[in-house]
Amino acid sequence: MKKTFKFAALALCAAAFAISCDKSEIEISVTPKVEKQIFTCTIDGSDAATKLGISATGKVTWEAGDEIMIHGGAEGASRQKITLTADDISADGKTATLAVEMEPYDRTDAGVKSSIYAQYPAANVPSGEMYYECCFAGTDAPLMAACDDGNNFHFYNLCGIISYTVSGDFDKVVFEGNSKETVAFDYYQVRVRDDGKGPVVNYHKPGNGFKNYTELKSIEKNVVADGSTVNYLYLPKGTNFGLGFTFKFYKNDTLVKIAKTEKAVNVAHGKLLPLGNISGHLEDYVAPQHSDHTSAITGATDLSAQQANCYVISAAGAYKFPALKGNSEDAAGEVFGASIVWETYNNAEEVTPNSIIEAVDFENNWIYFKTPATLKAGNALIAAKDAQDKIIWSWHIWIPATAIESNTYGGIYSSALMDRNLGALVAATTTSVPVESFGLHYEWGRKDPFVGARGIADNNFAKVSGEATSIGYGMTLAESIANPAKYGVYTEADSWGNWLTPYDSNHWQDSEKTMYDPCPKGYRVPKRDTAQPLHGSDLSTVTGWSDVAASGDNAAYFTLGNPATVFPYCGLVCENGKYIDHLGARTFIWTAYASSSSGSGYMMDVRLESTHKLTSTVTARGCSVRCVAE
Repeated sequence: MKKTFKFAALALCAAAFAISCDKSEIEISVTPKVEKQIFTCTIDGSDAATKLGISATGKVTWEAGDEIMIHGGAEGASRQKITLTADDISADGKTATLAVEMEPYDRTDAGVKSSIYAQYPAANVPSGEMYYECCFAGTDAPLMAACDDGNNFHFYNLCGIISYTVSGDFDKVVFEGNSKETVAFDYYQVRVRDDGKGPVVNYHKPGNGFKNYTELKSIEKNVVADGSTVNYLYLPKGTNFGLGFTFKFYKNDTLVKIAKTEKAVNVAHGKLLPLGNISGHLEDYVAPQHSDHTSAITGATDLSAQQANCYVISAAGAYKFPALKGNSEDAAGEVFGASIVWETYNNAEEVTPNSIIEAVDFENNWIYFKTPATLKAGNALIAAKDAQDKIIWSWHIWIPATAIESNTYGGIYSSALMDRNLGALVAATTTSVPVESFGLHYEWGRKDPFVGARGIADNNFAKVSGEATSIGYGMTLAESIANPAKYGVYTEADSWGNWLTPYDSNHWQDSEKTMYDPCPKGYRVPKRDTAQPLHGSDLSTVTGWSDVAASGDNAAYFTLGNPATVFPYCGLVCENGKYIDHLGARTFIWTAYASSSSGSGYMMDVRLESTHKLTSTVTARGCSVRCVAE
């Protein structure tokens, strides 16, 4: 049953807004409304200076071509994109009228009066059920949200806005707070709904939604630098810059000019900060000298003999290593900063920041880090940064709870295997297969890991402190290096494919350990070898084979060899990068081989009480790595 209604829209404020989506609340009982209603749209905020409209050009009226997304319907899954035409818009552009056919999303059982929801621009709305949420991919856009309130749609302005003009030979700007304030999100959620007391806005909160998001410390976008075109920045909820902010202007990815204020500035929610023409504040960029910095971490043990993309740490203390690209003598670049990207305990426990890596620093193109006095088992990713605060390389710090061992296990492979998956904190045994034995996951050809499952029966990602996994579509190699926590997906519309654009089958190789191999010194991703029992088509014929379902606190697993080594059925990161798939039922273990023609990596696909085979799959799947001795 469909609901048809019309609404008229007043001039709208530019806004960044968001919605939190909590699947655990969804129990749907639909009572469709069929009566036709006329909705009048109003907008939060009466300050005329903020009424920039709903487009990046700062318009104050509706225009033909504007797209609005209406959603609701049974199970919150119905949506309709409406494109305004000239006939829909009033003569003064202040109102627009349109008809929508939509079942309501009825949650009166939960005390929710609102049942139809609207958001703009439709181009920023990701796929998936919306329920009574409004979700957006990115926040540097004039976003707005509303819910029905009687015969009224009240669009809420949920951002602060900066406007400016500038003259110069630039093509890109990076905006950031001088104290690294959060100025954007890669995915944003706001709940605008009526719980019986009128529409209320609940802002994005960590852990308050069904999708991971990343807090961004800078906004990067194209700039029009003709001195007259107004450029806009949209800051979710507004931002208080305690030490001011900085504009960095680039030409062909080279930083050439900066404009900086060190005064405290509050870009308030719902307000416009018009800077005017900032050309007179531009200064030539002078690159700092990396050698000017002395590390505050002293007494560091030199790890250069272990040079790789992964360092295994077994004792508390301070350490240093040269900022070289893994498994090579190539410098990562000039180092001007270092940071912790993320830390994890490989489980559902909340991660205390700096509990695994207490501090990181740099000096003369060396990376320094230290652990707390009491060593905490876990995994961490640390990064070197350039003068523009961009990551130029990152390294995995692996702190297992038990010592890593290796064995040929009676000859299941041509060289010794580790007793655990890469990143596992303990080795699984036939009597103990906890989630900490699962290890980390890797896209084929990438050097940086992604966390695994939160529990043996919980396919959400393990908890992290720092940057959570986010999504990148059709990533280039440079983008993957600069964004090691961004999971590569083929395209937004189709996740089944390769994470890398253009595709390259040489990032890992059978013939040698490459620069992008994620294993520690002395180990490598195993080459594909169908003559070895590990890569056989029928593992059930291999000595030591057993297949055991999950029981109690122990995950499902299979064994191989004599003595037997245990492989947990830890699933894989689904090729859309959103969760762990096939947890408890399958495990996927990469080889170093990929097809140059088909764009596929090869891995062992082992299924509980089912098939076992060496097969190919898209490189955007996050599989396990069982390192073998070089």
